[in-house]
Amino acid sequence: MTTRTLSVVGLFLLCSLAPAHAAPESIGSALKVVNLVTAELNRDTRSLQGGDKVHQDENIEVGNDALGEIKLDDDTKLALGPGSRLKLDKFVYDPAKTSGSIVLNLVKGTFRFITGVASKPTYVLRTPAAAITVRGTIFDVFIQEDETVWLLLHEGAIQVCNDRGQCKLLDEPGKLLRITSDGGVGSPVKWASLPGKDSVGFDKAFPFVVNTPGIDPNPIFTRDVIILGTYPGRDKGDKDKGDRGDKGKDRGDTSKPSKKAEKKEPTKKKTRTAKKNSDDDNIVSGMDIVIGGGIAIGRGRGGGYPGKGGMPGRGGGGGYPTGGGMNRGGGGLR
Repeated sequence: MTTRTLSVVGLFLLCSLAPAHAAPESIGSALKVVNLVTAELNRDTRSLQGGDKVHQDENIEVGNDALGEIKLDDDTKLALGPGSRLKLDKFVYDPAKTSGSIVLNLVKGTFRFITGVASKPTYVLRTPAAAITVRGTIFDVFIQEDETVWLLLHEGAIQVCNDRGQCKLLDEPGKLLRITSDGGVGSPVKWASLPGKDSVGFDKAFPFVVNTPGIDPNPIFTRDVIILGTYPGRDKGDKDKGDRGDKGKDRGDTSKPSKKAEKKEPTKKKTRTAKKNSDDDNIVSGMDIVIGGGIAIGRGRGGGYPGKGGMPGRGGGGGYPTGGGMNRGGGGLR
């Protein structure tokens, strides 16, 4: 046998003995894709279509005129707005035990997050400057280019803590929390009192309030209700905590909406009442979710890649853009 033949045989044997790369683990699927939405894993990029599987460690990127919706195997649902980027860092879930560990890295853009059916899996949703733990909650996230984060609560409760141990609780659906790029956590406020709101329009920050996604078709609050701060069933004397003057007056929400404005709510959309539990023990019995930097959410008190695609959500009304285009974490608490 010639030396050349021996070399070829040796190379063949080495290749056959080399460990094969394991197939990526499927952890959910794309419910719907509108325009360009891509998934990237190990430098391999693919365009997502409705029904396609998504995998652990994939970077999901949404085009600038696209939308996407994803459902994970534990029934957690995510809506991703134009220009958003998300990494599916870790997903370990046992349906038989309704337990596991789920880590999502929200890099930039707009998102709606709805917890799944599992009772005790730990979710970690990382943002550039904070981490959020969640237990049975619905909320929106807006991550700006400068990494400032806004959180809008629809249902449940959120506790936000940065790496300096500073924490704030948001247990009033309809209100917002602001996290600065250096991890500063503001007090819960109404839209009218939110710092920086004049530089970013409401519709850009929270597109899933304006156009409800397929994953959340029956909104709890309408756009007008959140902007005006006229929450159904809320006490008339409700004020923003932490944004009051010496006499308890709300500095950021002094204007009174006219009667016409109060009656301007859409009548065609179905809405549901936000749930807010008063029993602190309920926080432990729901889902645990953590989002970067330090945000805990509870039901009681207490990637840039090119591509094309989009997806649906759970809302009553609204539309999606058409076209193509694309764009870009923290510990957490339980």
